[in-house]
Order: sequence, then C-alpha cells, then structure tokens
Amino acid sequence: KQWYQRRVAITAGGHYIACGGIDGIVCIFDLATGKLLHTLEGHAMPIRSLTFSPDSQLLTTCSDDTSIKIYDVQHANLIGTLSGHGSYVLCVDFCPDNTHFATSSSDRKVKVWDAGMRRCVHTFTEHTDQVWGLAYNENGSKLVSVSDDKTIVIYECPI
Repeated sequence: KQWYQRRVAITAGGHYIACGGIDGIVCIFDLATGKLLHTLEGHAMPIRSLTFSPDSQLLTTCSDDTSIKIYDVQHANLIGTLSGHGSYVLCVDFCPDNTHFATSSSDRKVKVWDAGMRRCVHTFTEHTDQVWGLAYNENGSKLVSVSDDKTIVIYECPI
C-alpha cells in the first residue's frame, strides 16, 4: 500500500513512530523493526499535526475536520474526540506535565485542554489570523504560538 503521510511524531523513549496522512488515517510503527503495528481511523480530513504524551501512553491528533482525537497507544483505541475550534486545527503539542495539551487553529485561537477530563480549560484569543504552530518549553511553564498575523505570543502556564 502506498501512504501519503503529512506529519510524523516519535515517542520520548523512541519506541514508536506515528504518521498522519492526508486520508485522515494514522499509522503507528515500531521504530526498531519498522513494522506497522496499528492503523487508526477517525478523522474525516487530513491530519495537520500529532504528538505523543510524554509518557507515550496517548497519541493526540488534529485535523482539517476541526476535531482533536485522543488514542490509547498500547491498545490502539480511540478514547476521545474533542471539539471547540471553529476551523481547521493546525497544531497540537503535549505539555511536559503529561496532563495537558494545547491546540492552535485557523480560527485564530489557542486552546489548552485537560487530557484526563478531555475538556478545554482555557482559550487564548491574542492572535488576529490563523495560528500555524505552538510548542511548550521543556518544563511546561510557557507555551509559545506563531501566526499569520506575523506575531509570536508567549503564554504563562499553568493556566
């Protein structure tokens, strides 16, 4: 089978690789063997970004279908579908605290989510154009986003 992958993520320990495709499907591979372990379906449109939780137990994905999906990596189960953005969800990053992750969107918003409760705990609205990327610093005390509005915004965390 030929895959058209758009995004890639690797677990902190380097055991798994996840690839997100333009078909909305995520493939998880064993890094040591290169073997395809799981194929995860759920998104109706292309995957824009994906990230493993710091403990490698969860995989979070986001897509042009405006949803965020959370998968149990070991069992390859979809454990949550989150909504809240009004347009394409462009980026996702897990906080080093292993309990939160953040998303950014074409709707000009950055959202922070509680991974366990699977709900949005804060929405930032500083940007005036789509927000293409975001990242936490190494201890999770700051979240940084970048936008087509030609700004970089630094947020203090935790929220």
